[in-house]
Amino acid sequence: MKFYILGMISLLCFNLSSQPEVKQHIRITENFNKNWKFQLADSIGFKEPEFDDTNWRILDVPHDWSREFDFDQKNSGRNAWLPGGIAWYRKEFTLPESYRDKHIEIQFDGVYRHAQIYVNGEHVGNQYDGYTSFYYDISLFLKFDEPNHIAVRVDNSVQPNSRWYTGSGIYRNTWLRVTDELHIRNWGTSITTPKITKEEATVAIETTVENYKGNVDFELETVIYNAEGLKVGATSSQVHAGLLKNYQVDQQIIISSPELWSDETPVLYTALSKIIVGGKVVDDYTSVFGIRTIEFDAEKGFFLNGKNKKLKGLCIHHDAGVLGAAVPVEVWKRRLQNLKDIGCNAIRTAHNPASPELMDVFDEMGFLVMDEFVDKWYDNESRAKKGGNFFNPNGFGDPNFYLEWKENYRRTIFRDRNHPSVIMWSVGNENHSPDDARQSFGLKKYTNFVRTLDPTRPVISGMERGKDKNPAEKVDDIIKTTKYMDLVALNYGEQWNEAIAERNPGKAYVSTESYIYFSSSEEKRFSNIEKLPWFDVLENDHNIGAFLWTGIDYLGESRKFPKLGTDTGLLDIAGFRKERSYLYQAFWTDTPMVRIAVYEGDTNDFSTSGKWYWPPINETWNLEQGKPYDLVTYTNCESVDLYVNGKKIGNKKLADVPNWIMKWRKVNYQPGIVKAVGIINGKEVCKFEIKTHNKPKKINFKIVEEEISTNDIVQIELCILDKKGVLVNNQETELNIQLLGDGKILGISNGNISDTTRFTNTTSIKTKKGRCLIVLKTGHKKGKLQLTAQSEKLKNSIEIKVN
Repeated sequence: MKFYILGMISLLCFNLSSQPEVKQHIRITENFNKNWKFQLADSIGFKEPEFDDTNWRILDVPHDWSREFDFDQKNSGRNAWLPGGIAWYRKEFTLPESYRDKHIEIQFDGVYRHAQIYVNGEHVGNQYDGYTSFYYDISLFLKFDEPNHIAVRVDNSVQPNSRWYTGSGIYRNTWLRVTDELHIRNWGTSITTPKITKEEATVAIETTVENYKGNVDFELETVIYNAEGLKVGATSSQVHAGLLKNYQVDQQIIISSPELWSDETPVLYTALSKIIVGGKVVDDYTSVFGIRTIEFDAEKGFFLNGKNKKLKGLCIHHDAGVLGAAVPVEVWKRRLQNLKDIGCNAIRTAHNPASPELMDVFDEMGFLVMDEFVDKWYDNESRAKKGGNFFNPNGFGDPNFYLEWKENYRRTIFRDRNHPSVIMWSVGNENHSPDDARQSFGLKKYTNFVRTLDPTRPVISGMERGKDKNPAEKVDDIIKTTKYMDLVALNYGEQWNEAIAERNPGKAYVSTESYIYFSSSEEKRFSNIEKLPWFDVLENDHNIGAFLWTGIDYLGESRKFPKLGTDTGLLDIAGFRKERSYLYQAFWTDTPMVRIAVYEGDTNDFSTSGKWYWPPINETWNLEQGKPYDLVTYTNCESVDLYVNGKKIGNKKLADVPNWIMKWRKVNYQPGIVKAVGIINGKEVCKFEIKTHNKPKKINFKIVEEEISTNDIVQIELCILDKKGVLVNNQETELNIQLLGDGKILGISNGNISDTTRFTNTTSIKTKKGRCLIVLKTGHKKGKLQLTAQSEKLKNSIEIKVN
């Protein structure tokens, strides 16, 4: 049995123009982020237009107020020891008289949480969930050529209310949208492809048109552009709209020789939909998409465009350390590029919808996405009976989940359905174990609803593994409960792969969440077997891949102060790669590579490793003279030669290391160079060295962005080097940071998950492993910025040109 899905999208017929066409837009979509007023206080009077907010703080959103406080053990480690609270945002704006007969909407990409929206004192809507994007029609509450007032109450006072750091406030973008009363509904296009071959593809476009205009005849024209901006196809439909209601217009077009979207070649296209009345364009709407097929085979696994592929996946949270929950997309691009370099090709949005701009980046960079709607369905009964605890006194689910789950799911599906990166929907994470009737009840209800909205992708849930029990009984429970999923999806359950396959459930398996280092046995979860769960993916064809916990360190889920978060990631919280990431690069990439690290203790002692963690290792060669140390090399080569100061101390073959963790025991330390050489077919194909460094002599800067404009985000990686250019990575350096010119520093991070320096500090930093990251934003003026870093003995500056 196969669950076969012909992928998302296609292009249109033939090349109609050899030159890029200028696309002039009729609808107005204005960024609404500037000049909000903010007050961390609560009064119903704040909604009134005449309220005097003169003394309120003026700021731009996205904004996360929690990150602006000191860390305090009185707060919850779930929220990174930072507070929540209740706050209001207010904004005054004036619209021209020409907008009077328009349809006007306000959109929020994310507000955490329990948002109440008022326009000119009138309540226009509320949104309890803090991650779902939402919008409201505010046309009837507006005034023209005179001031309007919008007020937003945000209630994040119940703490903790999540397992990880959420942030507080309007932490994602806001938009004001102005259209004709006859317009294409926001998120109103659904583009699918019922047939794709090498020669041609059939594209099906469903467009929802909202009519508040009255009795009208209109034409819906759809024009498609390729990645170069060339017009490559068009079609049109005539519609009589006699009633004030929504109209669905179905169109089909054939494209010749379509270019396919994949994780390796993320080719994107643009559909421009226009509503034309009496020869005049009254509205237009842009949809970006890609062409691809996806197939999930019960025996052979996952196929993208007919090519068998494993999901080399990572779970990621929504925060970015010192920046909190209000994360510029440029920061995500750097982080995701580092994950791409490791070989990652898949992302799980753990455990809520990502921001719209991050979804766009997934498309552009070529990631396969498990799009998840929520962490917990609301059901805290079992925890309430236990009396709760400090770590989780209130439960994880939002008590308003049952009020709005259907609308939240619908909004996210409609928002994200045209993204070629999205290959599966997840209706929730770790709600109940496979033997719990509530899990089956929820899956039956939620997955059925999702399929009615999008039948082109599998619907799953990141199901909790449950307590240890007889393996045969456990497999029975899993197969019974996943009846309502399109794939067998389970967190931390790879060890039952073969047993599940033998039962022939008729569907492929996906490891929705996995440890990064240790494996479990069939009988015992916390077995700490030194074998990556990735081997279960490789050894079972029906296992389509794994999403490791996690890709990047994140805030929250901390049990002990001063630890601010969870450091299980392949990247640290500043987005720098950790030593552990190179073992996955060995598995996930084909280019020959080798890497060295030094154990902090015994190579086989996992007493301090933790269940979700990694044995402590570092890439330093500044150690105690004459003392023996255990080393490890990670490689995808056939064998590795290891040298200390030019003397070969041995060769190890990968075939002799079944878990690919190549250990070198009791190597006596002597200052100098340790070199690992990767060998394939008897030839040296790659090498890596760790060197003893001398005293710090230089501060080095690396600007991530190549082109910098006004109002841009700029990221600078700073590191401390010795006189030979070797990274000084075994000591900390206190630095003072100064920025001169039209710009401001947003945050400085050294990647240390236990650094309790206030996140709003932008003038000093203590490096970790010889490095830190500086994130700044340029101002409105072109010219130059000067960034200076200075320690007690070192000083250096870099000039940043703003075009």
